[in-house]
Amino acid sequence: MLPGAWLIRLPGISESTNLVQVRSASMKCFAVLFSLLVIPASAQAATISGFVTDRSSGEYLLAANVFLSGTSLGALTNDNGFYAITGIPGGSYELVVSYIGYETYRDTLSLGPEAFLQRDVELVPTVLIGDEAVVEAERYRDERLAQPGFVALQAAVLKELPAIGETDLLRSLQLLPGIQASSDISSGLYIRGGGPDQTQILLDQIPLYNPSHAFGFFSIFNPEAIKDMRLHKSAYPANYGGNLGAVLDVTNRDGNRNKLGGSGGISLISMRTMIEGPLASGSFMVSGRRTYLEPVLAYIRSRVEDIPGYYFYDVNAKINQNLSYSDNLVLSGYFGRDDLNLETSENDLFNVRWGNSAVTGKWTHLFSPTLFGNFMVSGSDYTSRLSANFDGTEILFRNSIRDISVKGDLDYVADGAHALKGGFRASAYRFSFIRSFNQDVQLDLRQQPYVISVYAQDQWQARASTSVRLGLRANYYSERETIDLEPRLSISHRLSEGLRLKAGGGRYHQYLQLITTEGFSGGDFWVPLDGSVSPGQAWHYVIGASWDPAPRYRLSLESYYQRLGNLVVVDNTRAVGGDETRSEDVFITGGKGYATGVEAFVERMSGRLTGWIGYTLGWTRRQFPEVNQGKWYPPKYDRRHDLVVSANYRTGRWSFGGNVIFATGQAFTPASARYELRETARTGIREDYFLPADRNTSRLLPYHRMDLSVKQDFRLFDRDFQWYLQVFNAYNHRNEWFVQYDTEDEEVTTAEVVKMLPIVPTIGLNYNF
Repeated sequence: MLPGAWLIRLPGISESTNLVQVRSASMKCFAVLFSLLVIPASAQAATISGFVTDRSSGEYLLAANVFLSGTSLGALTNDNGFYAITGIPGGSYELVVSYIGYETYRDTLSLGPEAFLQRDVELVPTVLIGDEAVVEAERYRDERLAQPGFVALQAAVLKELPAIGETDLLRSLQLLPGIQASSDISSGLYIRGGGPDQTQILLDQIPLYNPSHAFGFFSIFNPEAIKDMRLHKSAYPANYGGNLGAVLDVTNRDGNRNKLGGSGGISLISMRTMIEGPLASGSFMVSGRRTYLEPVLAYIRSRVEDIPGYYFYDVNAKINQNLSYSDNLVLSGYFGRDDLNLETSENDLFNVRWGNSAVTGKWTHLFSPTLFGNFMVSGSDYTSRLSANFDGTEILFRNSIRDISVKGDLDYVADGAHALKGGFRASAYRFSFIRSFNQDVQLDLRQQPYVISVYAQDQWQARASTSVRLGLRANYYSERETIDLEPRLSISHRLSEGLRLKAGGGRYHQYLQLITTEGFSGGDFWVPLDGSVSPGQAWHYVIGASWDPAPRYRLSLESYYQRLGNLVVVDNTRAVGGDETRSEDVFITGGKGYATGVEAFVERMSGRLTGWIGYTLGWTRRQFPEVNQGKWYPPKYDRRHDLVVSANYRTGRWSFGGNVIFATGQAFTPASARYELRETARTGIREDYFLPADRNTSRLLPYHRMDLSVKQDFRLFDRDFQWYLQVFNAYNHRNEWFVQYDTEDEEVTTAEVVKMLPIVPTIGLNYNF
């Protein structure tokens, strides 16, 4: 256990405790905890509340800035576009609402001492070329809710970045400081020294367990369906939980409430489309994407041996209905699948298929001008299956996860200084993981755990220049008779106009573990930890500063430190099976680690030329008693240096973009010796083995590449189109991926470096209708 760990043991609760009873108890605890935080608003103060929407589509705008000019009173809209400002003395004020990419709204209000004013605001989309509106929006957002390690991006920004084939959310995030990729064909996120399994990825508040297509080449997020995304690189707030590292929260579009329309695109790999429009008292949105490689692969397969068949698809759908001014109902779903099948000329078989499906029903209710509720029921299902037959040896890996969750959140604006938030989440899981060779089960894990969490949080505007966010989260995991407490804290202080300091920290736990099966692409599987192994835990500490030296520019610097304990890694030397398999039989336990570093970020936010320069200096280390002779070692994704320059220049209907990336090469474990074992019963059969040196003591050569793009907007048939040309790895430098050893020569062993992608040009067409 880490020093300072907070743990409550419940001897009266066993693993057989009924989920309904525990959920009921947690709800009572939540009600008491939240009621203690609620501070009645001043009887002599006025209140303004309402919703902020996009005038053209009716979409709710989250994190829009709403404030009274010349005062410290203001708010940010929540996920449903709702805001409330309380504690307003009677008088006349100018209400200002601003949001990047929209005209700033201004209105003069006259308020009595106890007035309740409902003011809904529709913002007009615009292209911002000047600086005034941008600076005003950003200034107020930072003073009210500056968060260390926080990044927010809108869909329009993502579409301007060069990519492989088409815009991809996860690949775009890899261009930000503190975020790396493992290779050219990976959309996985390695954030501040943590692996992809330490980052929680949410789509419309539903956890996704494998958010990738094509073995990581693309993410499952259709760019046409995305509304916006929020990323907490570390020290995330109390309303999130369940992972040691980061949180990526993606929100899909609700649908256009005013008119029928859509958008889409065609690339060399896939085609995608999105249709949205009004429906009854609300809206709908449906999007789909699919590869069309099958005919091409079939044609090649008829002439060339050992060419696989492959396809993927994904579908997003959402229905949004206003039951009344105070009530809204949302039904949404995601369905996606990947399938690869290969039959070689030697009759070897290889098949991999995986997919996510998720549905949710969400009800929001405005209880009063200052109290907003959000309640959700969701179900998600993830399945993956890898089967192969090589030389008569049958191999099978099968994994399934079913997650049924109930979630509730309340937002309460107590007075002008306190914005309170509290909630709960109860999730029941069904896990299955099987690994077998020649129908001999070597690993069989089946569990049905559940996790119940409650949290409370206060966003306190201590002074006009100082904001404090204090939170506490409590988790009950059914496989252990304990409640884990997780305190969270962040502070933002404005020293002067444009100069701010911010700091944050917190404690985090993770109850699910990712198993990576080396040697098989797509062989990553999730399993829960049972009571035989303590869950992973981490403490985060972040401190930083941001400075706006001029209206167009922002400089930021952040330093982070993460201390990790109770880490586990799969032990591939053990063969266990049966119903009594325990986590301690599968994993090497007792691991610990740390990640520390400094991130520098220089951004030009407006004008014809926009972009950024990001640099990360970082160290990541792990240590296990039974790994690497107990010595500390860097994981393969440890990067000492990471530099990214990204720029976009727009003139008229043309847009030119580029990225330049330089990074330290990945760590790998070299072989120190080779030996072979011969099977005397079968003459000529030999197996080669290597003795590894100390873990990850060697490095591949530094990674570097340049991406370029050119785009042009045009109109055809009274519709908006855009064609684009993108060049990945423009100067054709094939970076090193990993090292393998050639043993064909019985006397000499040759180390071969496998390279990544060469230059990859792509063309495509985007359209709106």
